[in-house]
Formats: sequence, structure tokens, C-alpha cells
Amino acid sequence: MAKYFEETVTRMNENLSSVLAWAKGEEELGLKSSLFICEKGVLTQYVDSDEGERFFDFVKKITTDEFDIICEEFFKAIENKDLVKMHKALAIFDELDNYSEFIDGSILRRLKRVRESTHEESYKFKDEGEKTFIVFKGEVWKKYNGN
Repeated sequence: MAKYFEETVTRMNENLSSVLAWAKGEEELGLKSSLFICEKGVLTQYVDSDEGERFFDFVKKITTDEFDIICEEFFKAIENKDLVKMHKALAIFDELDNYSEFIDGSILRRLKRVRESTHEESYKFKDEGEKTFIVFKGEVWKKYNGN
């Protein structure tokens, strides 16, 4: 049976430790087969289409109370410098941003406030580690020199 992957995001200035935390955080949300390809810090993520669809369905059903809990967990993750939990919340935030037409207005307003007040937090935890690698299903498959 063939698996289909969708390109979901391209980001600049990523490194291996951050991407491993990102993969672990999204794994906790059911995105277990993500593929991350990073070359000289430019990262492209590919998500298994079936897992992505289930994640989208989950995000569409988030209630205001559930979103409040996600926000509180995000603030605790920042305080505790827990990259995995931070990336878990950021994955939900990104999906809410991308599909705002499906989301309650009060959630969107709170999301905007959270984004504005914490915009630079995830950048504070990045290191200068490996910048060229492949991560699949949360495991490092290849480190290479990018030449």
C-alpha cells in the first residue's frame, strides 16, 4: 500500500535538536510518520496524508476549554524550557492559523494574543547544532555535509 506525504512547512535556521523535539511533540498528536529534510538549516517537513487528515479533524473539534488548557501547557513549556511540549502546542497553533475558518472566534482572538506575546520564545532555545540531516518517524536517518 502506497503512502502519500504532503509538504506542510518550510522554515529557515533549524537544527537537529529542535527538529527532534518538534517530531516528538507532533508524534504525541498522532503525526508519527513525519519526514523532515534539512539542508544547511533550511527545513522542509512532509506529513503522512492520513495522519494529517486525522490531526486536522482533531484540531477542528477543539473547544474553548481545551484550547485554554493547551495555552496553559504552552506557557508552562516555555517556563520549563520543554521543547517537546512547546512544539506540540505550536503544531496545534499552526493548524489553527492555517484553517481559521473552522475555528471559534474566541479561540482565534486568544491565539492571536498568545502568538503576539510569545513570538520570539521558540527562537531562544535553538542551538548551533547539526544543520543538514534527515529525520523520519522521529529518528535521525542521515546526517550529511550537504555538498
